[in-house]
Amino acid sequence: MMRIDSRPLALVLALALTPAPALAAGAFATAFDAARANDAAYRAARHELEAGETLVPIARAGLLPSVTASFSESRVRGEREYAPPRPKDDLDYRNPVFALQLRAPLFNLEAYSRYAAAQAQTEGARARFAAGGRELLDRLGLAYVQRLFAEETLALARVQVDALETQTTIARRRLGAGEGTRTELADAEASLASARAERIAAEDQRELTQRALARITGSEALALRALPAHAAPLLPATRALSEWIALAREHNPTLATREREIEALEHEIRRNRAGHYPRVDLVASAVNAENESISTLDQETRQYSVGVQVNIPIYAGGGVDASVQRAAAELARAQARLDDDLQSLQLDVERQFRTIESGRARLAALDDAVASSELALQGARRGQSAGVFSSADVLDALRRHHSARRDAAQARHELLIARIRLQALAGIAEEEIVADVDRLLTAELVADRR
Repeated sequence: MMRIDSRPLALVLALALTPAPALAAGAFATAFDAARANDAAYRAARHELEAGETLVPIARAGLLPSVTASFSESRVRGEREYAPPRPKDDLDYRNPVFALQLRAPLFNLEAYSRYAAAQAQTEGARARFAAGGRELLDRLGLAYVQRLFAEETLALARVQVDALETQTTIARRRLGAGEGTRTELADAEASLASARAERIAAEDQRELTQRALARITGSEALALRALPAHAAPLLPATRALSEWIALAREHNPTLATREREIEALEHEIRRNRAGHYPRVDLVASAVNAENESISTLDQETRQYSVGVQVNIPIYAGGGVDASVQRAAAELARAQARLDDDLQSLQLDVERQFRTIESGRARLAALDDAVASSELALQGARRGQSAGVFSSADVLDALRRHHSARRDAAQARHELLIARIRLQALAGIAEEEIVADVDRLLTAELVADRR
C-alpha cells in the first residue's frame, strides 16, 4: 500500500515562513510610512490639524491693535445764491478725505477668553491628530495581520487539498484492489471537494486582505514579513493591568482630545459671560481733508485725535444669558463624554490585556493540539498501511490536524493584534510600537500564487 507523506505541509510552511534576510528589516515600518503618506483618513486628519493650528493666530488678532485707512473723494456741482444784488456763484469742486485710524484693545474680556479657548482648541487638534495616528496604526496592524493570516490559511488549505488528493487516490486504488469500499472512496471525495471549496474561499480572502492593505498603504507591492512558526507575540509580564490602565489614562490621545475640548468650553462660557462686561479701546486717528464744506473751499484741514472709547452693554434681549446656558450645557455634555470615554478605555485596555494573558495558555494548548494531531495523523497512516485503520480514520486525523494548525495560526495573529492595540491604547509612541512589531516579524512571507 502507498503511504501518505506528511512532509508537504511542513515544506509549504517552511517556504512561507523562512527566516528573513537582514535587508528585509523594517517591513512593518515601511508599511506604516506608506500608510501615513497615502491613507486618505490620515491625510484628512493632517489637514484638520493644519486648520487647527490657525486658531491661535486668528484669536490673537483680537488682542492686537488694528489699523485702518480710508480714502474718499466726491465731486460737488451746484450753485451758491446770495441776497440781491450779488449774483450767484457756480460751484464745481472736489473734496478728497484721507483718514487713518488705530484701535488697540485695553480691556476686552471676550477677546481674552477667545484666545484662551483657541489655545485649548489647538492643543485638542494636536491630540486629535495623535489619536488619528493611533487609529491608523490600529487599522494598518489589523490589515497587515489579516493579510499574513490569510496567506498562512491559504497555504494550509492547499496542503490539505494535496493530502486529500493523495488519500482519494489511495481509496480509489484500494477499491480497485478489492480492499476498500465505495463508501470510503465517497468519503474521501467529499472531503476533497470540501477542501477545494475551502481553498477557493482562502484565495478570495487573500485577495481581499491584500486590497484592504493596499487601500491603506497605497501600494500592493510592499514586502511583507510574517510571524515565525510557533511564535508567541506576548508582552513581557513587567506591567500589571493597573499599570496599563494608568498609562492609558495619562497618555491616551483620545482622552487628551476630550480634556482639551472641556478646557475650550470652559473658556467659551467665560467668553459668553463677557457680554455683560464693558469693552475699552484706545482710539487714535488722523484725518486730512480738502474742501470739506462750502465755507472751507480751497482749504486743507488736518486733524489728529487720541482717546479712549468705552462700550458698556446695557441690554441685549437675554441673548448673553442664553449663550452662557448653552455653553454650560455643552460643557456638561463633554464632561459626560469624557467619563464614557474613560470607562470605554479602561474596558478596552483590560480586554486586550486579558487576551494576551489568557493567550499564553491558549496558544500553548493549541501547540500541544498541533503536536498531538500530527502524531495521531502519522499513527492513522501507519495503521491504514497495516490494515488496522480505515480511510475514514485517516480523513478524520487529517481534518483534526488541519483544524489544529489553523486555530494555532489564528491565535498567534490575534495575540499580535492585541499586543499592538494594548500599546496604542496606553499611549506608547507609534515609532516604538512599529519597531516592536518589526522585532516580532522575523520570517519572510513568500506568497504562493498558484
